[in-house]
Amino acid sequence: MNFETFSKWLYKMMDNLDGPHIIIMDNASYHSTQFDKAPTMANKKADIIKWLINKGVNADMTMLKYELLGLVVTHKPREPVYLLDEAAKQRGHTVIRLPPYHCQYNAIELIWAQIKGNVALTNTSPPFTANKMLRLLEEACGQVTAENWANVVRHVKEVILSDWMRDVHFDNFIEHEIIIEVRDDDTSSEDSGDYYLGCAPLPQ
Repeated sequence: MNFETFSKWLYKMMDNLDGPHIIIMDNASYHSTQFDKAPTMANKKADIIKWLINKGVNADMTMLKYELLGLVVTHKPREPVYLLDEAAKQRGHTVIRLPPYHCQYNAIELIWAQIKGNVALTNTSPPFTANKMLRLLEEACGQVTAENWANVVRHVKEVILSDWMRDVHFDNFIEHEIIIEVRDDDTSSEDSGDYYLGCAPLPQ
């Protein structure tokens, strides 16, 4: 898969949607081609300078690369602009991007697992050819029902809500004052006593 192939499919799919939709997108590289992507250390100085000049920034080859990249940080957009997100917006749709490394929030992963599981159950005897595999995959895709989709979407919503509530509880926990009482029976009478660590004032 690459950006060109995926974008052609996505444009066709969006043009066939009836009314505005929300499109869930993960961060695969072919989903994430950026508009006017800011250069990095991997870019040549000439490319960095060209990008800066297009932004109206004075830059030339006499400057060190780290100086140029410092200007890039100052002038790049706060958030990346993705070509596919903009294309969706122009068609009245909204793209929501999943957090990186959170495939458990992507309902289609469970559908892929179902399809691959069905193929594994049927692909048990020769010939093990590409043509046979393609046929089995098409058959497995055809077995995916609206009920399957409803079930995996419901499951993913539950996972997201559970993680959100966990973060809320953790956030509330760290907002409360925490007192740790430390006792040391081996200290001298001069040093003995209770020590309190945290935000709370010492008891009088």
